[in-house]
Amino acid sequence: MASKQINGGMLLLARKRRRKTQKELAAETRVAQAAISRVENGTKDVLSHEEIQSIARFLGFPVSFFFEQEPLYKTPLSIHGAAFRKKSAVSAKDQGAVVALANHLVLHLRRMLEAVDLEPQFPLLQFEVVDDKSSVSEHARAVTSAAEAAQKVRKSWQLDDGPLPNLVKYIEATGVFVVQGDFGGADIDGVTIRPPGMKPVVVLNADRPADRKRFSLAHEYGHVILHPFPYDAMEKEANEFAAELLTPAKGVLPDLKKPLTIPRLGQLKLKWRVAMAALIYRAKALNAITDQAATSLYKKMSYYGYRTREPDEFSIEHEQGSLSTQLLELHTEDLGYSFDELADALRTFPTELAEMHGLKPPDQRPKPKLKLVIGSEL
Repeated sequence: MASKQINGGMLLLARKRRRKTQKELAAETRVAQAAISRVENGTKDVLSHEEIQSIARFLGFPVSFFFEQEPLYKTPLSIHGAAFRKKSAVSAKDQGAVVALANHLVLHLRRMLEAVDLEPQFPLLQFEVVDDKSSVSEHARAVTSAAEAAQKVRKSWQLDDGPLPNLVKYIEATGVFVVQGDFGGADIDGVTIRPPGMKPVVVLNADRPADRKRFSLAHEYGHVILHPFPYDAMEKEANEFAAELLTPAKGVLPDLKKPLTIPRLGQLKLKWRVAMAALIYRAKALNAITDQAATSLYKKMSYYGYRTREPDEFSIEHEQGSLSTQLLELHTEDLGYSFDELADALRTFPTELAEMHGLKPPDQRPKPKLKLVIGSEL
């Protein structure tokens, strides 16, 4: 029995979300691998109803998910994380699963945005680092360095050169979504998807320390601001942008010129909300300390085990995005959707929808209380 057309991109997304190869999917569902490949490549659009149900059961998605006519599966401009300086350290399955998670979140956000007019508080600026300002593209403003772009962003946010208290809040105020996800142990810090027709979506590894997530977010935002397409210098520029955005040279330099010790680095971490190791690197980059002094501080941190995990007494609180949660609440509280109805509209089972957006599963939410009042006439 033939079924109607399914979206091969959604099949690809679901398979990569579950870290399954075409061969594994074929073996478990008894759907020919060649058919799966042709569907994903768009050269065969039709599977039988029984085949689609078998795939949906195995991958843990509603059947309706595979008929969603979402725009083509998008890959990120870059994937941020230490492991990506050594590509072999991250498996293809891990990379694919994280990118698929980002696309799955985009599907949710795009669908919910259809009912909302999003009005950013700040503009989403666009810059290009160029030597000759006459060569800049029409869509961007020219800057001579990524640090200059970061300074202009801070100015647009009406900030001085002091610490930036809540980076997520300011970035979401430009209309960019910031969400955290379960990367399944993948050594990846964050990815950014630029969906057609909507603002970028940054997905951060929920398992990372708060200071590392802040730097990853600043790095990803650097890509959003500076890089409409990939090129060799973009990772270096994104790091330079992040450093200046979080620790502007004019503001942080007086702190870094004073003698740096491990306890002092901890206090500066609490003030500037960046890792102690990042402060050492920043001090070296700004010539506030010598290479030898930086090496000595790194060795001390390694001796105490702080290069792996910085001391808990200097931990900073995690920052959470709120735009996706507000969209969910708007649909369930203002538009009258039950959580199950919203999950159905988003082509995702309720438990997974809650998990993806950091909410309690439906069966763990408190039930509404009915207060019984005994009338006097009784």
